Amino acid sequence: MFNAKTLLIKIRQKMWYDQKQEWDKIAFSFLNQCKNIIDAGCGEGRFIAQDKNRITGIDWNETSLNKCKSLGYNVIKGDLRQLPFDDGSVDGIHCSHVIEHFQPEDVHKILSEFDRVLTPKGILVIRAPLLWRHFYSDLTHIRPYNPEAIIHYLTPLRGGRTLPHISNSYKVLCLKKRFGHIDSRNIVINMLTRLGFPWLSRTGFMLVLQKGERQK
Repeated sequence: MFNAKTLLIKIRQKMWYDQKQEWDKIAFSFLNQCKNIIDAGCGEGRFIAQDKNRITGIDWNETSLNKCKSLGYNVIKGDLRQLPFDDGSVDGIHCSHVIEHFQPEDVHKILSEFDRVLTPKGILVIRAPLLWRHFYSDLTHIRPYNPEAIIHYLTPLRGGRTLPHISNSYKVLCLKKRFGHIDSRNIVINMLTRLGFPWLSRTGFMLVLQKGERQK
């Protein structure tokens, strides 16, 4: 028997917009062809759930690592500024909402380490918040980093900077801006939020880079 209420619930569940989950799927779509993926700063393993057989998490928080282990995820304790991986040993790196917790010099070290361990043609996905009104509500946030700064240090040099240039070999595959999210059970509002209301502030970004075959 047709049940309109049950149908409506199913439609709402299908259309419900979970921004974090949606962006995890988008990020993984760029890494889907990679055989060996690092989730740098994995936290409690939300992204590892995309494919626990190919993704290795690294973090220095024991509580987070124990949570990951309880879920059967492959994780190791380590410092992103000195990754415990060999040169050119991974072909995919995902780093979400991590760099904003570090000083600029440390972010430079992290990017240098990503470049060191990534194979030629490897994929680097970085997600981070931009400066918006709630950025400093988290006391562990040190400062926001614009994607253009990351692009500058990993692509052909255009003008000098204080910190050393890291690489000339990367190309940008995607730069996606994230808009503020409106929590609503209204299907139309959820669909519009997914597209990004033009009057909502940009709160973050996803930058996808591919390493070149060789350094120039």
